[in-house]
Amino acid sequence: MSPFLLKGLRDHADHPLVGEVRGVGLMGALELVRDRATRQAFEPAHAVGPQAVRFARQHGLIVRTLGDSVAFSPPLIIDEAEIAELLARFGRALDDTLAWVRSEGIGLAA
Repeated sequence: MSPFLLKGLRDHADHPLVGEVRGVGLMGALELVRDRATRQAFEPAHAVGPQAVRFARQHGLIVRTLGDSVAFSPPLIIDEAEIAELLARFGRALDDTLAWVRSEGIGLAA
């Protein structure tokens, strides 16, 4: 299941908020950044990572934040259909986070 999860996480690499995707085994993380080109971070006070986790929870997904990185560690018995659902839910949370960043005026670098 690891290759399926990691490929699915990498599929989010083109999202405007994602600066880096990393993982090993069934553990992965996406780093959320203000500027993809330079990997400039958001100001810590904006708490973008924790907000992304709140949106993920609204979509029924349990993930955790490490600063502005969102970490995934699904159960070892997960199957491809469940990973696909996890990734779809996180995609919606990521889009919600982008809309929130823009609405709060935090903005993305030009």
